[in-house]
Amino acid sequence: MAGYFTMLETDVLVVGGGVAGSMAAIPALEAGLKVVICEKGKVLDHCGSVGCGVDHYLTVMDTGPEWDTPEFLLKHVPDLTDGIVDMVVAGRVIREMPRIFRKIESFGVDFKDKKLGTYYRLRSFGLPGTYHINFDGTDFKKHIGERVRKGKASVLMRTMVVQLLVKDNRAYGALAFNFRSGEWYAIRAKAVVLAAGDVNRISHNASGLAFDSWHFPYNTGDAQAMGYHAGAQLANMESVEATLTPKGFSTQGLNALVSLGAYFVNKSGERFMFRYDKKGENARRAVLADAVINEYLLGNGPIYLDCRHLSEEMLDHMEHTLQVDRYTLPAYYQQKGVNFRTELVEISVSELSIRRSGVYFRGSGLAVDEDGETSVCGLFAAGDCATVSGGIAGAAVLGHIAGEGTVKCVRKNTASLPEIDKAAIESVRARASASLGRKDGVAWKAFEGETRDVVTDYVGVRRTAKGLQMALDTLRALAKKEPLLKADDLHGVMRVEEAVNVRLNAEIMATASLAREETRTGSAHWRLDFPKTDDKNWRKFVIVERGAQGPSVRTLSVDQPLSAAFDRSTSAV
Repeated sequence: MAGYFTMLETDVLVVGGGVAGSMAAIPALEAGLKVVICEKGKVLDHCGSVGCGVDHYLTVMDTGPEWDTPEFLLKHVPDLTDGIVDMVVAGRVIREMPRIFRKIESFGVDFKDKKLGTYYRLRSFGLPGTYHINFDGTDFKKHIGERVRKGKASVLMRTMVVQLLVKDNRAYGALAFNFRSGEWYAIRAKAVVLAAGDVNRISHNASGLAFDSWHFPYNTGDAQAMGYHAGAQLANMESVEATLTPKGFSTQGLNALVSLGAYFVNKSGERFMFRYDKKGENARRAVLADAVINEYLLGNGPIYLDCRHLSEEMLDHMEHTLQVDRYTLPAYYQQKGVNFRTELVEISVSELSIRRSGVYFRGSGLAVDEDGETSVCGLFAAGDCATVSGGIAGAAVLGHIAGEGTVKCVRKNTASLPEIDKAAIESVRARASASLGRKDGVAWKAFEGETRDVVTDYVGVRRTAKGLQMALDTLRALAKKEPLLKADDLHGVMRVEEAVNVRLNAEIMATASLAREETRTGSAHWRLDFPKTDDKNWRKFVIVERGAQGPSVRTLSVDQPLSAAFDRSTSAV
């Protein structure tokens, strides 16, 4: 790898070119600012969690009925999130939903059902109205990517950001490398947006294949790790998310079928979901996953998806939408000899991700204020790496909010950017490059596999203080192997950096989980030694930040926004 850096100057640097990152770039470009996007994927139009398509979009549309207003939805958000939510930021996101929805439509995204000629809206995941639009979003990301390219953003593909540049608690850029060419970049920017998604590849799944993940396997907590090292605060990191997937094939979209009328049944053919929630299959995702976990623990597995009672018209619609999120799923069913129209389909619980714990409007990640700015000045976050999330719509809306925030930040702060310490950045390059060609080191796959072993065995969906402490001890011991990691090529160097980030996020998750001495949102955070929800003592955020000896924890009452804990003074780091 080259021993030099290409120096770039920009107004706004966006880390991650998915929905949140692209939507953050758009208002900055519209304001006439220079924007650089760094993205690990190959093509901007098809990168990110829904690069190949999406079949649903959550939004308030303000069409007239009371339920279709931001104010109505906001009244239900505390219950939807079990009380752990930043209502200031969630309120901004929900109120902006109609505006951003119309803006995305103006990009050319067609949300309307072609047969109906209007929006096909469904009620699901415990929401108090039919907020989900079911649509063919095969080209959803393509239209957003086109908008970014028309704005003349500089897009660096196959490029991983490895470290933020921060001085006196102000972000002023980042260091990145292209894992095809080996070229390194030192990018100075007046504002930085982290939009690199959630944390995946952190536990085992039913297929045993790390990259066969329900959510995007290349989202490995890069933003959370870099933000942590830069001194930014994180919250809700104890809250993990899992979903229900076809056994042996992790995919998005299966839970959406229940909003179309599918049932879940146990080995006895019993439809059991109403035992766990009065909304049955339309309960929150966290409830659905936890109910299936409990059925297995009771000996009632296997668990199946049952579509046999549905009309042919509905089955046709299901078959079409199944291939939007993961176009290979129908082929998988065909090869397995499974026909979901006429027989039960066995399902399993997916791997864990550090995301939003199975509920909307609460996220696990970098704490942000109502402009999307973190506790580090000039550093913004959006999408599934931020503390307010709402699927694709949440990424789009908070991404756009963060982009507007960068415009205000750039115009407000006219001071010159700090000079880059070339010796310091060369040490970063040297550290990353050292893994390349190391003969007797530790393979990143084995290292990552050990992290997944620890999370699956000692953290998982049923937790105890003893198990969590064992996880922390093992993860800290594992960290000592990081200087020994080896890569066979430039792509492997990127994988090494990802593996290190996955391990750090696992440690942060275990630290926050140990601190929260209660159970909240079922499988999102279930402490066997504290099996009850304790609103009196634990209706509060668990905040994690970098300490002298590793992750440090403090709490904040949810009666305040997370930004109440921010210290944006120069002494913050």
